Amino acid sequence: MKKLLCSLILSSIQVVWAGENAAPSSHFVFDDNFEGDIIINEVRVPKGGEALYTYYETMGWRGKAAGYCGLQAHPKAHNFIFSIWDHKSHTAPIKAVHRGPDTQTEKFGGEGTGLKSWNFELGWQTDTWYSLVSRCWPVGEHMYYGFWSRSGATEEWTHLVTMDVAVKDAYFNGGTDSFIEDWLETGKNKRVTNLRGGWKRRRDRSWYPFGGGRYSVNSWDLVKGKRSFHYNTNWNGGVSKDSTGEFYFMAAGGAETKPTSTNPSKHGIKRTETEPSYAPLGIKSLRARLAEGNKVMVEWENDPTGLPQFGCEIVVYERPRTGMERVVATESLGAHQRRAKIQLSVKRSEGCHFAVKIRVRDILDRDLQIKEAVVSEIGE
Repeated sequence: MKKLLCSLILSSIQVVWAGENAAPSSHFVFDDNFEGDIIINEVRVPKGGEALYTYYETMGWRGKAAGYCGLQAHPKAHNFIFSIWDHKSHTAPIKAVHRGPDTQTEKFGGEGTGLKSWNFELGWQTDTWYSLVSRCWPVGEHMYYGFWSRSGATEEWTHLVTMDVAVKDAYFNGGTDSFIEDWLETGKNKRVTNLRGGWKRRRDRSWYPFGGGRYSVNSWDLVKGKRSFHYNTNWNGGVSKDSTGEFYFMAAGGAETKPTSTNPSKHGIKRTETEPSYAPLGIKSLRARLAEGNKVMVEWENDPTGLPQFGCEIVVYERPRTGMERVVATESLGAHQRRAKIQLSVKRSEGCHFAVKIRVRDILDRDLQIKEAVVSEIGE
């Protein structure tokens, strides 16, 4: 009986110890404490700061469609993740209306419920900056939420997912939160995240650069019996600088990690830009042909190193040999569409040609008129 009792006591001690070995969870909440429809942040995981079972959350927001997105060091692969929580005001389940190549979605539970997406195939590299962008916009009585990533290594953009949330007027409420989390109690391993270049667009379409914010560590996890007790002094955060410029950093776990700031503390980086600066959207190719049923098939490809497409307008013109052209079809398309079959309002007549013009607007609402391409005439 005594042996059994001792065994139970030792087992209990082991369980407590096993629950005290996580790297401290840390947050950096930026100063964009207002409602907006676009948020941007750039994230980098330095080679010495990669650790399995770590979520390098880059942007989190509150509101009726609260959620977060970022990078994960997952045992399966380097993962991009984007999630939105259910809310009592939603009139239907959240669903994905677009999944980029290799993006998967599923419902999640645990700390609330909702819909999550992940992409293990795209991958991310250490020592590389990634620009993450999320935009929300109304579609009827619902709100859509898109998620894009740009790799600093390839300079290419990827549209990972768009989610449909059955709620009205649910915008990004801030401040935008970034965090670093060890979800499997591997505090012996150091993990580091770097952040810079954050932006939020107000609903009046004016831009606000993240000028600073509040760094903190979950103090309730640092006391005896809690998940980070054995690493309760192994954390740090603030501003650093290298050849790429200034950036915010957070570090957690690892025997040599020690604080150089207080918990909590405020930090800032002076910003002089007035709006985000990325290579503009460009149309690489545009093809059109007549199809059955008096329709025109239009397909196009955008330059992956330019800002991604958000909206697109296609206009089909009839061009008689008299030179008096007229519009015979128009269609508006969304962020992920690159092809359309458009019904003509007139029948093709002898001696007439058709031409197609396409106007593409990027995810930051730039260059709607400038980015215009005219395809070669189709028909005779």
